[in-house]
Amino acid sequence: MSGDQRPLLALGAPEVGERIKQTRRDMPRLSKVPAARQGQRMSPQFRALSDAFDARRAELSHEQVDEVDPALVLVFDLAGTVEAFGNAVNKIEGLEFLAELLDEPSEPDDDFHMVQGGARTDNTVQHSLYLVMSNATAVTQLVSLFEQWQRDPNLSFERGLGKFKTVFEQLRGIRRWGPDDRVRETGLLERWQETVAVVGQSISTVNVEIELWYRRDPAQRNSAESHLRAVVERAGGAVTTQAQIDSISYHALLVALPIQQVETVLREGTAAIDLLNADEIMFVSPYIPMSVTAPETELLSSSSIAPAERVTDPPRIALLDGLPFQNHDALAGRLIIDDPDGIGSTYGVANRHHGTAMASLILHGDLSKPGDPLARPIYVRPILQPHPLQPRQEVTVQGRLLTDLLHRAVRRIVEGDGTHPPAAPSVRIVNLSIGAQSRALVRRMSPLGRLLDWMSVDFNLLFVVSAGNHPNVPIVIPADSAATPESTAQAALKAVYATSKVRGILPPGDAVNALTVSATHADESGEVSLPDTVWDLAHPDAPALYGAVGPGVGRSVKPDVYHAGGRALYQRPVVMRGSPTVELVPVNTASTGPGSQVAAPAAAGRTDATAYTHGTSNATALVTREASRIFDILEVGRDSADDAEFPDPQYHPVLAKALLVHTSTWGQEGERLRAALGLHPQRWRRELTAVLGYGAIRPERIASAATNRAVLIAGGSLGREHRHTYEIPLPASLRAKAEWHRVTATVASFVPTAGHLNRYRGAKVFFERLDDHETGGARIEADHNATRRGSVQHEISDGQKALVFNDGGALQLHVQCMDDAQRLKAGRVVRYGLVVSVETAITTSTTIHDEVRAQLRARVRAAQRNRIQP
Repeated sequence: MSGDQRPLLALGAPEVGERIKQTRRDMPRLSKVPAARQGQRMSPQFRALSDAFDARRAELSHEQVDEVDPALVLVFDLAGTVEAFGNAVNKIEGLEFLAELLDEPSEPDDDFHMVQGGARTDNTVQHSLYLVMSNATAVTQLVSLFEQWQRDPNLSFERGLGKFKTVFEQLRGIRRWGPDDRVRETGLLERWQETVAVVGQSISTVNVEIELWYRRDPAQRNSAESHLRAVVERAGGAVTTQAQIDSISYHALLVALPIQQVETVLREGTAAIDLLNADEIMFVSPYIPMSVTAPETELLSSSSIAPAERVTDPPRIALLDGLPFQNHDALAGRLIIDDPDGIGSTYGVANRHHGTAMASLILHGDLSKPGDPLARPIYVRPILQPHPLQPRQEVTVQGRLLTDLLHRAVRRIVEGDGTHPPAAPSVRIVNLSIGAQSRALVRRMSPLGRLLDWMSVDFNLLFVVSAGNHPNVPIVIPADSAATPESTAQAALKAVYATSKVRGILPPGDAVNALTVSATHADESGEVSLPDTVWDLAHPDAPALYGAVGPGVGRSVKPDVYHAGGRALYQRPVVMRGSPTVELVPVNTASTGPGSQVAAPAAAGRTDATAYTHGTSNATALVTREASRIFDILEVGRDSADDAEFPDPQYHPVLAKALLVHTSTWGQEGERLRAALGLHPQRWRRELTAVLGYGAIRPERIASAATNRAVLIAGGSLGREHRHTYEIPLPASLRAKAEWHRVTATVASFVPTAGHLNRYRGAKVFFERLDDHETGGARIEADHNATRRGSVQHEISDGQKALVFNDGGALQLHVQCMDDAQRLKAGRVVRYGLVVSVETAITTSTTIHDEVRAQLRARVRAAQRNRIQP
């Protein structure tokens, strides 16, 4: 229970800002392989590499009059990683570092194993793939370096090349980047097999997205693209569009290939066509425009929301989605439509489902229990269009690369487009209730994720993004578990958990800086009478069975938070005789509920129709609504002139992110899932973090405190190896009381990123874990290691040990910034938002907020006195 609501309190400037040095923990390290042994293992591979260059030179000589030095992409397969290896690569003329990828870990062997405290361990060995563009001359120098190292491992290489000695010690293999690499984990072959099986010769072309190696030199990028265009044209295909985004090292083509090329690959293998052999290519993925389908149903329910007068304040939220039905009663007067591509001319009202639903949820919340409408209009940029062949289906604009489309859409909002001025420079929050369906999160950050991470930093925007749904991944349970709703629900939960690897976060939800949202099995539609043939198989407020799960890149926390996404129901399973399993089939509840009630387009000119829907899209829209409410509070500022000033508006986006996560908790779901899934006693916290993230948002606690809970906020900017120290006042009413209390600390940041590196996060902002003795409690919920890997750290200390401190006592919290994937450049800083709360049961104290506020006001008065002293 909480007491009456109280305002947020600003911590003010940090007590201390100081320079610190990064320390390294005693971690397991990789064994060193002797030079002689590496010579035995690697010399044949270096010779094979030289032969490959000779063969490629001979091949090109037939096509060109002049002698050529071919460029091939080399794969350095290393046990472990080598920090700043790219810098050493670029020191050798003819070598260009391209990217680093994380490979699957392997079991230790006599050559490569982990050592700690002088003893060999059984830990698996992590592998990294370093991708390097090379010509034959550079390879000759590389072989020379390797031979020198073999003869004398202690030899000093010339300045800048010392990293190669470490590489030679850790080198497991060296080879060319080949056709199989270009399609591995992209889902291309599986998609092509489905295409041929379903449509066969009824289509003449298939679309693929080709991501090229991003070359630093514009002339080399142009040359690579020109060569690929020629390869495509010789195969009878065509390049539909291209995109280059220098800020995220992105270079891609959308290509239409003849179906005969597909059949050749499926019949003869990836090396059978020239396209997949082209050295300019990093990855080839199937082009699958993200799509949403509205249910086929008659809309019976209606909205009681009256049309609004035109809302004229500048927009704070941008909705990049389908085109809404802007004349719907719930939306009229509340949208600013910007349609530079003219999509609306072919967007029939009957097709405007998804954008209408998302706008409705953002503006009003769930219409079964609507809240006050937002005071500002929503800026809407349509990036979906009606499917040309499938009625009731909307897809991302076809013939465009989604990464390029989003890039242009956001730049138009912030900076303008060509001669067009910024379309909505007041926007601070971008809602993306979409997910790219071509692949779930794999070994590297998606281009969409990289784009959002860069734009979060450079444009200072909060992206609220859907984790994604997996409706096409069936839930299959044992037939003998389908007897009752209870046994079926238990089996469904286990089946979803067992297939979590194929239910991963969908791009751009993998973005580190974005707030990624998944859905709970909850809505406001209340009790619904169900026939015997329909079962509710998820626990109330549990993660919805349809939603994507984590972890994120580098085993970071993803999704960040959960919110109500609408309940999904299933048909009572019918088991076929002799079948060992049965697949669960969803039920269409659009007209009756349950689900989130949203505005919907309807026939016969109705402007008040609604539907019931579910999905992580819904949860994302609702979180965006909550984020706007936080901005309202932050922009009003402090409650009294006696309090410290609220953080500067430049910190509002990242502070809104921190405040949203700050309310999140696993609640009872952690223990329930731990027991239901039978998780390992030592790994359960890590495994649950990948499922639950930081937990479900508690809207009633967002951006507000209570008499028994003080919530403090701060915002700041940190350079590398700097930290800010904050003094969190401890209320006297907690002193020496062995009563339940909780201390929660959340720091969120917009971190720079390194898209070509494994570690990806360019810098990290964090605080050292809360001290159990100082807080009188113990850490609960999310795995501590995972909380330090992303851009949000959320720690909860819960307990009932008595706190011992003097009058005016405080809890110190150090917010620090350190290098991660790369060195943060001099003068560059990282924005962060900090939220700390101290609370207890209302039966213990109703003065926590007032006590903390009094101490903070005393600091403000002291600071004012110091400023006016001569």
